[in-house]
Amino acid sequence: MTPDEIWQTIGAIVVGGPTVPARNIRFTPKGTGLLPIALSDFDDLDAVFRLKGEPMQTHQGRSVTRVAVDGQTHYLKRFWLTPTQIFRRFVAQGMHELAMIDWLNGNGFAGPVVVARASEKRFGFWNRMMFLMREASGEMPLERYCRRHPDQRDMVIKQLARHTAQLHDAGFYHKDYSERHIFVCCENGHHAFRQIDLERASVGARSESKAACDVKTLACSIADPELAGTIEGAFLEAYVQDRSTLVSGESFRDEFRTAIPTKSFE
Repeated sequence: MTPDEIWQTIGAIVVGGPTVPARNIRFTPKGTGLLPIALSDFDDLDAVFRLKGEPMQTHQGRSVTRVAVDGQTHYLKRFWLTPTQIFRRFVAQGMHELAMIDWLNGNGFAGPVVVARASEKRFGFWNRMMFLMREASGEMPLERYCRRHPDQRDMVIKQLARHTAQLHDAGFYHKDYSERHIFVCCENGHHAFRQIDLERASVGARSESKAACDVKTLACSIADPELAGTIEGAFLEAYVQDRSTLVSGESFRDEFRTAIPTKSFE
């Protein structure tokens, strides 16, 4: 067993979960391709927590794994309670992220496409949870999209400004609004945007300081100086004009100038 699997087993024992391994789902080591898994395999939560695919991120208490399900690439997020991380509340973070995904998809926006989910409670505590997301074809992160389609860049920036303004008018704040968390696709000349990695996101009362932090994070996350300058210029102007609930564009620009990005991109 790997150290991570050992902690999963210990955590399951502590909170009253299964003490013996469940059936294994098929596994192919990284670099050799992923054997196909059926969506029906995700009906068994014990089996899901024994699944091995291509690890993307692994920590004590949570992991992200790439798997092939019914011939398509999917990403599996798993969260579990461990004795050493009992106060980190990873399971609660996973349930919060899933709630943010559901909010986006239920309110005219786009988050990850969740095709399976499950959670388990033991003795009044959330013991573990998971959700499976299907990779959307034809989408790519913002900066890569603009690099591959330079002729579309100005329109992408204009439409992204409107999209971001609508998110903030609705009281949604990503809190890690970097370009790699904004996926872009073009359908019939119109650009659509999808938000991913929503563990920090929140929905609530409108806050211009949170909105300014999102926009500053976006500008700071872009490596191309010309594109980053467009975010601070044309994007910001279009965003201010598109905000229906903004009281003062000048005060928001002041907020933006002093805002601190929610992550360091140096």
